[in-house]
Amino acid sequence: MAEADQTPIRQSQLHNRLVIDIETTEELGYLTQFLVDVKNHQLEGFLCKKGLLGLETTPVMWVQVESIGQDSILVRRSTQVISERLDEAVTLEKQEVWADSGNRVGQLADYGLDLPTGAITQYLFTAPGWQGLTDGLYTFQPEAVVSMGKKRMMVHQTALAEAPQFVPGVPDRLVDALQQDAAQTRQDVREVVDSTREVADQVQAQAKKMTEQARSQFGQVFGQVKQRSRKLRSQVNDRFADAASNLQSPADGQKQVPGNTIDVDSEEIWPDEEEPS
Repeated sequence: MAEADQTPIRQSQLHNRLVIDIETTEELGYLTQFLVDVKNHQLEGFLCKKGLLGLETTPVMWVQVESIGQDSILVRRSTQVISERLDEAVTLEKQEVWADSGNRVGQLADYGLDLPTGAITQYLFTAPGWQGLTDGLYTFQPEAVVSMGKKRMMVHQTALAEAPQFVPGVPDRLVDALQQDAAQTRQDVREVVDSTREVADQVQAQAKKMTEQARSQFGQVFGQVKQRSRKLRSQVNDRFADAASNLQSPADGQKQVPGNTIDVDSEEIWPDEEEPS
């Protein structure tokens, strides 16, 4: 295999890649499934399909791969015949990931490959909500696998509990540094939030103090206004009482109406005037 193809890659990045026989230039189809020796974590080959319904299936051994490009995978099929190990290999597609403690953790999502050798370098899995893991891909090494079958794989509990998050395109040696930076960022965010809450509490306390002062000053002003209103009301009532008293009894020195009064005896009889004769 060409040296340019020695960069680690995920198997999912090779799916649906066109496969061409380098000796005949014949198209064998498109890569659909990898065949893995699960005991040794080693690619044995893959299947490619072609035709209108993809009914024509062609197996290719990994040792027959000449080079892997952006557009196709070139193979030399005349080099070796199909081995028994390829027949015994299985496909790894979304197996359930279980811890050897008996807990179901998540699901296999992908795995990394060393292209020159076909060795699996790491497994990628999803485990949302398990022991605080969030959405995303996490990794464990092949050495952590206890056993593997067609439906599920058993992995050491410690490897799953300490699984680092997978960062595409970043070397493994930088993953820990990125996680430390992320942890520091979370700590900085918490400190900013705490500081903001402290400032908010101070502002709230100051606002409460100002409100109480305003209420106290308003109470004093309202009391003064109330006292003045009571005093004015008392003065108005006094003046009204004086005016009413003057209307009911004549003032001293007031003159009586001149003239004689006539006393009429209710029993006195006035003589009738005589009529002229």
